[in-house]
Amino acid sequence: MAETASLLDWTDDEMRGEHLRRAARGGWSRIRPMAAMMLIIGSVMEGAPFTREELGPFVSTTDNPTGLLTHSCWDTGDDFDEEATAEAAAALPGQIADATRYAAHYGLPPLETIDDVITLLVTAKVLHELPDDAGVLRLHPASPLPFPSEVLPLSAEEEQVQRELRMSLVYSDDSFEIIGMFEPDGRRIEEVTTSLQRLARAIDGDPHDARQAVLLLLGEGDFTATEEDITSVAEHKVFRLRCDWEKFDQSRISIHGVNDDGQLVVTLPED
Repeated sequence: MAETASLLDWTDDEMRGEHLRRAARGGWSRIRPMAAMMLIIGSVMEGAPFTREELGPFVSTTDNPTGLLTHSCWDTGDDFDEEATAEAAAALPGQIADATRYAAHYGLPPLETIDDVITLLVTAKVLHELPDDAGVLRLHPASPLPFPSEVLPLSAEEEQVQRELRMSLVYSDDSFEIIGMFEPDGRRIEEVTTSLQRLARAIDGDPHDARQAVLLLLGEGDFTATEEDITSVAEHKVFRLRCDWEKFDQSRISIHGVNDDGQLVVTLPED
């Protein structure tokens, strides 16, 4: 992987925003335990780097409300409904096996605690643990944030998914611009009549960018188009783009910031 530097400039909102975008849409949302992504996001949510103990609350749960580093990094699904809990339990052995492979790649033991996850992220140089002027070790995120495939031994299937996610990152801003067309004045509408040329003007890009952004939306399953093959539709061809808001809310991660207790507020997909 390419060498990364520590993110030391905590006043650069654009750099911090890019870090959050890479964390949420650059593939880390698929890596388990989920604590890995939450720690990566939490590392830039304040104006100065955290110690390990200070970063812990960003992965607090009902069972671990203060974010103790000695607590298990594996979500037992206690906060889920019965069906989701059963699905989480069925997926857990495979997730633990993958995470064990990630840790073994760096000569580390299997991940058991939140502190173990931080150690893996530091060893993989996703986070840099550096002493401050008083000699206290603090966690600085790597800049730019590496993609999971650059630091973890992924399976061929997962690598393919990660390639698709990296492509989505390129056109995610354009897709967000199109999503905004479905929320004029803060109200939600279900359908927009448009063309690739019109969308290109809306996103301040070209028809190729618009086409890729639409394909990205269609791939999520919450948008549909009246044209069956957007890959070959003419740039001037008018079609209707529709949004299923119920599916939209079920499938997308929303980051809301930090609450009064210093905890990261995130709405996870229902599925």
